[in-house]
Amino acid sequence: MLVLALGFRRLSIIDLSPAGHQPMFSPDGNVVIMLNGEIYNYQELRLDLEAKGCKFVSGSDTEVVLQSYIYYGVKSIDKFIGMFAIVLVDKAKGKLFLIRDRAGVKPLFYHQYDNGILFASELKAFHKHPSFKKVINRSALKTYFLNGNIPAPETIFEQTLKLHPDIISKLILEREVSMLLSTDVFDGYNLPQIKISYEEALTETENILSSAFNYRMVADVPVGVFLSGGYDSSAVAAILSKNVTNLNTFTIGFDDKAFDESPHAKIVARHLGTNHHEYFCTTKEAMDILPDIPEIYDEPFGDSSAIPTTLVSRIARKHVTVALSADAGDELFAGYPRHQKIVHYLSKTDGYPNVFNQVGAEY
Repeated sequence: MLVLALGFRRLSIIDLSPAGHQPMFSPDGNVVIMLNGEIYNYQELRLDLEAKGCKFVSGSDTEVVLQSYIYYGVKSIDKFIGMFAIVLVDKAKGKLFLIRDRAGVKPLFYHQYDNGILFASELKAFHKHPSFKKVINRSALKTYFLNGNIPAPETIFEQTLKLHPDIISKLILEREVSMLLSTDVFDGYNLPQIKISYEEALTETENILSSAFNYRMVADVPVGVFLSGGYDSSAVAAILSKNVTNLNTFTIGFDDKAFDESPHAKIVARHLGTNHHEYFCTTKEAMDILPDIPEIYDEPFGDSSAIPTTLVSRIARKHVTVALSADAGDELFAGYPRHQKIVHYLSKTDGYPNVFNQVGAEY
């Protein structure tokens, strides 16, 4: 006999009432869904579905995903803007879908064993199951020592995989596994360059960023910003402060001035007039956090920023439920001195002839 068990521990962001609780069932009971994360454009999608006759009993984004699947099928996932890990069971079709957002913000793991499949948003969820064995994946361990992390699809444990971003994993209940390619994030990177002026590019960039940031402010709970003083978090705070009064910003400082960015963050916060919270991480606090890192990250993660990120999250949680963190903005907008060095050294090669093309032409 086939047994399917679903469990969910909810961090309520949108529709805090019991109507938003999960697992969530379709009216006929044939489709069941769990959503970890948030669908930022759920309000527009809901209006579209209501115009097509769909009825809603909650104000949650989870129900929008459920109704989208019922109306459009599994390819409805391409309509979602957000960060999400979705488990969707279609009992009538005998299928279970595991779905992860395009950028891979939300994790989703699965473990196959003789009598079934486990799936969860955290590896630690598997540890209590009698069929799960903590056997180290030596291939993944090599990758970790090379990169400082373990990219999809591997995990630190044998027979345990993380779903790759952009992939919909269709687990047919007879345990056949197939992968469906969703929208590839690299498709956007490979589009032809837009022919516009520098001033037009500035305006367009601000419009795109404003849209992205404002989407992430849609919540029924307090929202704040992790502010480091760099290009990325400063841009988030600056754009949001246009429309949000008394915006909460959070910064972790260090006694070692070589690593302390709090003075930059304070200048930005003062200029924008945010409700700024500054906390200095001591050596003792860093040491106290270290034992918690394996519990938080589930598998080896070789990034020293894990310590201040954990601390700033704990500080922020006293004031807000959701925080925008602006990861990778400095890389995108060349916010580090090393980017200036790259441009400097590349400019020195402009005067050299293209030797490689000449050599290639000879052969």
